[in-house]
Amino acid sequence: MSYIIDSYSESNYVDWYVQFSETARKYFYQSFTGDGGTLNSAKWYLEKSSTGSPTGNVYAKIYAHTGTYGTSSEPTGSVLATSDAVDVSTINTSYELVTFTFSGGDKITLTNGTHYCLIVEWVWDSGILNVGFDGNSPTHDGNEGTKYNETIYSGDDDFIFYVYGDEMSSDIKKISGVAQASIKKVAGVAIASVKEVAGVSN
Repeated sequence: MSYIIDSYSESNYVDWYVQFSETARKYFYQSFTGDGGTLNSAKWYLEKSSTGSPTGNVYAKIYAHTGTYGTSSEPTGSVLATSDAVDVSTINTSYELVTFTFSGGDKITLTNGTHYCLIVEWVWDSGILNVGFDGNSPTHDGNEGTKYNETIYSGDDDFIFYVYGDEMSSDIKKISGVAQASIKKVAGVAIASVKEVAGVSN
């Protein structure tokens, strides 16, 4: 199970998009805020062009954040986590939420209240891959941007994205008549329920 750490829903998508269509376009990114959870997966709102038959792998990556959050966010330093590869040829020719799974050592902890940048990166070969965003009335508190050649450009729009964390759950079993508690973490908040066991009230 997983839960949403941060997101900007596809319901915000308008008739705007950006394109991977040449080797100079390195990646697109969106800044977001961690909540102390363990990174599980991410989603980007993507469509493959029906012309050019794009091939190769596309990845989601997490970077540390620099700049002013919401206006001039930029990724900085070395990559913190890289998702498993997604074959771009499997992406639809109409917009869909594409899931990028983080596994192994890439399931990093996203520090509560810390800003990060979520990146979508495709080593371009041929064809076009479109990335959905809101260029009309964006309301996410982060901001988007792109790296073109070796220069990063931040913008004031918002990409459609989701970042998910692992739902943390633990069960404390009854031992010698002690109350049993079930604890779950939902959206970064611990929730506990205690049941009456052997005369111990909840």
